[in-house]
Amino acid sequence: MTRKINFLEICGFALVLGAAQGFSIAPHWALIQLLSLAGICFLFLYSSSVARSTFLGFLFGLGWFSSSVYWIYFSIHDYGYQPAWVAVIAVVAFASLLAIFPAAAGLLSGLGLRDRSRKNWVFFLLIAPAAWALTEWLRTWVLSGFPWAAGAYAHIEGPLSVFAPVIGATGINYLAALTAGLICLFVLSMKRRDIWTANLVAVAFLALLGSAFLLKEKTWSEPGETVNFRLIQGGIAQNEKFSPMGTEQSFARYTEEMSAPGLKKDAVIVLPETIFPIPFDKLPTKMLKELTKVTEEKGNPLILGAFIRSPEGGYANTAILIEKGSKFGFYFKKHLVPFGEYVPFGFRWFIDMLGIPMANLKEGNVSQEPFTVVDQVSVAPTLCYEDLFSETIRQWWSKGEAPGILINLSNLGWFGDSAALPQHLSISRMRAKEFARPIVRATNTGATAAINEKGQIIARLPFMVPGKLDVAVTAAIGKPTPYASLGDLPSVLVMLLSLVAGIGLSWCRKPKASSQH
Repeated sequence: MTRKINFLEICGFALVLGAAQGFSIAPHWALIQLLSLAGICFLFLYSSSVARSTFLGFLFGLGWFSSSVYWIYFSIHDYGYQPAWVAVIAVVAFASLLAIFPAAAGLLSGLGLRDRSRKNWVFFLLIAPAAWALTEWLRTWVLSGFPWAAGAYAHIEGPLSVFAPVIGATGINYLAALTAGLICLFVLSMKRRDIWTANLVAVAFLALLGSAFLLKEKTWSEPGETVNFRLIQGGIAQNEKFSPMGTEQSFARYTEEMSAPGLKKDAVIVLPETIFPIPFDKLPTKMLKELTKVTEEKGNPLILGAFIRSPEGGYANTAILIEKGSKFGFYFKKHLVPFGEYVPFGFRWFIDMLGIPMANLKEGNVSQEPFTVVDQVSVAPTLCYEDLFSETIRQWWSKGEAPGILINLSNLGWFGDSAALPQHLSISRMRAKEFARPIVRATNTGATAAINEKGQIIARLPFMVPGKLDVAVTAAIGKPTPYASLGDLPSVLVMLLSLVAGIGLSWCRKPKASSQH
């Protein structure tokens, strides 16, 4: 006689499944991501009420985000100098906030079920995948958006990633949820000896793999000019950077790497985000002159990240292009980090407690021009987690002339030697795939890397160590990818239609009087 699992054990299982989802992101364990998603779909299906499916979704999210964005602990404890218990509470609170979205998926899934009959294909193929992917899409923009650790990134090296130029990460989230639904349906069919349904599921799997194989051979851009880069990784800890000697230390580290042997005469030198603890316009004249010495003497363009006065007043997180003859170009960050770069309403006390510098920056205009460098190649900068937002990068295509190379300047030094570093690298790889454009990354602690238009890493530096990376990157030209043209709209419409159709079919069908599982 089998023992019935109680609800407390089911809650523990939801937490474990969520943790598996979180751990699957950075090492790219696509199968783990699919199985954890299939597991929570089963829990949604067999929940006895909408309230339970919602709560299980929340617990799944709590496990997911606690295991994937735990690194905010280091910024609060190690660099904010708060007690460990404060940092732990902050991690749990942040994970709980993000867990609202998988809880909403559980809510929608529960509302969509009128009965739990033997014919579960409506739930697994129409309701659950759409509910899951729609709530993940909401996470990209609600409360300014924080779509970090999305399931799509676990597939960056898997067959689903080839769909990125067509449907983007949002669409891949949907395909992953649909695949998880197929896994559930296959397991139930085999358990019930329903060979007909199992065969149909197998055909669906083969169709998906066949589509992926055909798309893998598709070329979405053409090669343009080749640009040489020197990407510099400072490897400077945040507590050292903001020490009394922080400006001098940063200056010495970066100027040493800039002038190191092997620099090609036309190479673009790229330094990370906010390399100095003080605003760029407050650098001593002698220091500024020495910083631009290579540019003035050898003609190498220099791109660096710094705080600078915004045209609207106040300071902005800025990418600065410096060319020979004291020619400057500026890109002001558009998508600011809450708590780190702007103060959400009512949280001034929290910012003051942590002592976060430059925590109330100005937002850049949506319409800004990309930089033009060697051989008139257009390069489009993003700062830090801006490349987390596909729609922010799509704005570069709105002017009609697409950039040939994307550049990301980041500083993840606040998060130590944690999963944040490989997670951010995966995010950049996904953006490269979506837009069929190479990306070069200059970061303080990693990963400083060059990524081609297919999302493959050309070259990179190890995490957490200072160094330079000399690399040649071929710009991409040609028509925009379908995703660059249409964004998330087609995927969202399909999800909405799927959810409405699933709920309609579920509620229009007369429930069985004795339907229990």
